[in-house]
Amino acid sequence: MGLENKYKKYTLLSFWVIAISLVIYVLYIYPQPGVADQGDFDRVMGPAGIELLDSDKNNPDFKRFFQYTVTDYKIVDLNSHQMLSGFSTSSMVYLIRFICIICRLFRQGIFKTGYLAAVYAVIYIFSIFTILRCMTYKNKISLLVTVLLSIFVFFDGNYLVWFNSLYGEPMMISTLLLYGAAWLHYIYYVKGLKRDNKLFLRIMFIIIAAFLFLGSKLQVITALPVIMVMVGGVLWDNRAKLKRSEAVLLLGLYILLIIYPIRMNHFSKALSQDTNYNSVFYGILKDSNTPEKDLMDLGLNPDMAIEAGKHSYLPSSEYAKYAPHTAITAQEFYSKMSNVKLVSFYLKHPLRLIKGMQYTAEKAFYTSTGLGKYSRSYSQEPISEFNRFTFWSSIREGKLPRRLSFIILVYILVFSVTLNIYIKNRYKEELKGKIQLLWALMLIGMLQFPMPYVGNGEADTAKQLYLFNFIFDIMLLVSVIWLANKLVSLIEKLKFKNRKYE
Repeated sequence: MGLENKYKKYTLLSFWVIAISLVIYVLYIYPQPGVADQGDFDRVMGPAGIELLDSDKNNPDFKRFFQYTVTDYKIVDLNSHQMLSGFSTSSMVYLIRFICIICRLFRQGIFKTGYLAAVYAVIYIFSIFTILRCMTYKNKISLLVTVLLSIFVFFDGNYLVWFNSLYGEPMMISTLLLYGAAWLHYIYYVKGLKRDNKLFLRIMFIIIAAFLFLGSKLQVITALPVIMVMVGGVLWDNRAKLKRSEAVLLLGLYILLIIYPIRMNHFSKALSQDTNYNSVFYGILKDSNTPEKDLMDLGLNPDMAIEAGKHSYLPSSEYAKYAPHTAITAQEFYSKMSNVKLVSFYLKHPLRLIKGMQYTAEKAFYTSTGLGKYSRSYSQEPISEFNRFTFWSSIREGKLPRRLSFIILVYILVFSVTLNIYIKNRYKEELKGKIQLLWALMLIGMLQFPMPYVGNGEADTAKQLYLFNFIFDIMLLVSVIWLANKLVSLIEKLKFKNRKYE
């Protein structure tokens, strides 16, 4: 083994050690932190086969939401209908069911979110390791800088703390990295090393990762067109290299990959009604000078303007007439409102969309949350502060300009530089493949950005930008690594010139 390979091997081994140590420090050192439920966990608990402990349900003083973490849940038996419902629910359910099976094998009837956090950590660390291993480095400094910056950004405490919860955010970012790792693995071996062996398994890896990512949260539906093109492209490119049976199987999985997120969104009717309500009353009508006209533009009853500025989670007494999930609202609003009307409204009113995007930009770059971080058994006083290895998120939240112009500028700069590199290296398939992957991630992030406001109004915008923030971090990380490589190359050139004239 050459010196360069040894250095890479030991550097990546060091990455594993540091990564595992940080996960243990952030998540498992007492008091173990997490994120309190704000009402989202029920969507996962039922299909996954877990419920609150009897001791919690029977405790009149039990506080489940917002203030304290709840980490222990009772494992319950699922009937055949519930077992088959997995194809219409979050992919996180598969992980929880798998953990519950392991618990049952050890005769344990309690599911702990700490177990789920450990599974996330394995996926997360493995994905980043695979990405680092499949990257190309000009020198030792480039490798070291990439590894250290990856640890600094991706293992920030305000990313990891969500692992110890039943939110979909950790599943979303873990499987996005897994999807990126699967693609880089394919690009490295097939386009870089020109190895066609294990081609079926490499493509299968991509499809499985895509399946888990698309099913991680309802909001990831916006990534479906991008992933359809990517996976469809790799199947088409390799149609002559795959065996007929392999091609048929992969095509079948590709069809399931498309159906799954669409079906999941279709069966989330109650949540869709909430977001529809928010998108109009807490989005379009909120702060509008002409709410009646806006409703008429949407083909809705202008009388509903009396609910302008209200979201779907208020007490029923707060609504004048059109409360969510009531018969009159179903007749006058839910039956007549659609995403097509929503998009059409903003296309006809572009200034309103720009204003909404400016509001969205003001809520960007936050991965911390005001929800409780510790259990009530640790502190009777709710604690929302969290500062275990949160250096990067503190910089991002405190220093980056939360302006639409800044976000657009970063996108333009990254795309312009990578396009220039792409054109100059148009015959290098491996490099082109990696740039195309970066562009795909950027597009997924770009499609995520308007979604919170357009699809949910001003309700919970910062949390809905979680995936966008993560992808923006990837873009910044790639940019800094590129600049560092340029700086190292410049220094080496200057040293070479000095030696030449000595």
